[in-house]
Amino acid sequence: MKNPLAELLLAAAVTTLMPATGLCEAAAGTNLIDVASSANCTTDPAASTTIAGWTTIAGSPALWCRSVAGIGGAGAAAIAPGRIISGPYGSSALERDIDLGPAGRAIEDGTATYRLSGWLGATGSPTARASLTVIFRDAAGRPLPGSVRIESPPAAAQPAYADRSASGTVPRRARSMRVVLRLEAGAGPKRGSAYAARLGLSLQPDLPAPAAAPPPSTVPRFDHVFLIFMENTSYRQVMGDAADAPFIHQLAAQGTLLANYTAVYHPSDENYLAVADGDTAVRGAVYFPHIHLTLRHLGDSLEAAGKSWKAYEQGMGTPCNTTTRYDKYYEPDDAPFVNFIDVIGDPQRCQAHLADTKTLVSDLRSAATTPDFAWIAADDFDDGEDAGNGSPASLRAQDAWLKRTLTPLFASAAWRTQRSLLILTWDESSSTTTNHVAAILTGSRGSVRRGFVSRTRYDHYSTGRTIENALGLPAFTANDAFARPINDAFVTPPR
Repeated sequence: MKNPLAELLLAAAVTTLMPATGLCEAAAGTNLIDVASSANCTTDPAASTTIAGWTTIAGSPALWCRSVAGIGGAGAAAIAPGRIISGPYGSSALERDIDLGPAGRAIEDGTATYRLSGWLGATGSPTARASLTVIFRDAAGRPLPGSVRIESPPAAAQPAYADRSASGTVPRRARSMRVVLRLEAGAGPKRGSAYAARLGLSLQPDLPAPAAAPPPSTVPRFDHVFLIFMENTSYRQVMGDAADAPFIHQLAAQGTLLANYTAVYHPSDENYLAVADGDTAVRGAVYFPHIHLTLRHLGDSLEAAGKSWKAYEQGMGTPCNTTTRYDKYYEPDDAPFVNFIDVIGDPQRCQAHLADTKTLVSDLRSAATTPDFAWIAADDFDDGEDAGNGSPASLRAQDAWLKRTLTPLFASAAWRTQRSLLILTWDESSSTTTNHVAAILTGSRGSVRRGFVSRTRYDHYSTGRTIENALGLPAFTANDAFARPINDAFVTPPR
């Protein structure tokens, strides 16, 4: 994937325009980058979301539901529906492409014009900035002179929003535009935030607004998908310590390592829910038995599709047990299904689908008894949390448990004779100021690339969508529907 920063450097001329603050006039023609209609906004400052129609290339941005503090009059009313924030974990960047082919004749005649606008702002750090850039590209995708950028004013103690706009003539030979939104939290000890709202881009001759289509998927279908979340370990901790995590590094060497993968929340449970139902769903440090959800979840979706599923948890002991009488480190919400009323409130269903990891070994005795989807969870010691949150001792505990648990899985009939996929990741990083974690995919029958390191930005919503695509399931929300599936991990066409 192209790097927008590299494109900015390659462009022969990038003009930065920062006109005086004032309410933008309506752009002539259709707005090609509107975000106000996106349905998955959040009021939770710790959550990140997928921005429909945009591809997140860095960080954890969010579409914010609330209006902007400190902005009055018509400006506040206009900003309220579609404010994009840099998110809770530092800087973010998003992009989208616009096809200019239908305006080709006017472009070559030198009569095609554009207008770029947006409310841009930043706060908390002198170096926090928001910028919106349009890079014009030729038919081969090469950047052309004449690209333009608008920026926020310097950050102040309160959100310093300003209306920015730029207009001009589309360069001849332009056949597409790459629009890049950068939300920089700033450097130094005092990290800030950056914001963007009321974004506008229009052209004359008028072009129809592009549909906010989900990113295309090339994820192949699988017979079985196994998902494992370990806990509280940053990417650098696990991938920088092969001595204490040799089995994990072996998995990465045998499959695909996602090096630009981010969790979507601190603390843990909302990350599990992001995969299970496409939304973080609850707010803050709330855990079982205080989460009572009626949302549709993976178990519901799998059953509706006629597929089997099970959650295996170390220390559960008897099926659907929610006490620690078998294992003091056991936490029932390390698999999220216990938080859904239609599971925990139905003893028969709960006992059929929530079991101890000891049951996994017997279920693996044949492909027929292996569930189509399995969520596998260690207890809070072996998943790394109570063992030291990504410390060398924590990594040794995680590595040993994974080796014990996955060795029989890799020897099973489901893995050897059918198409099976394993996704291993971590719920959150050990640091609350970042959320960069590792994710590793391995697959049977040559389905996953071996020894590949992906630099593409993914998150837990990407994992959710990848599972849905692998098993032929529908999406739950705009978060997973518009998430980028983990396409580059797979051999295409699969062998």
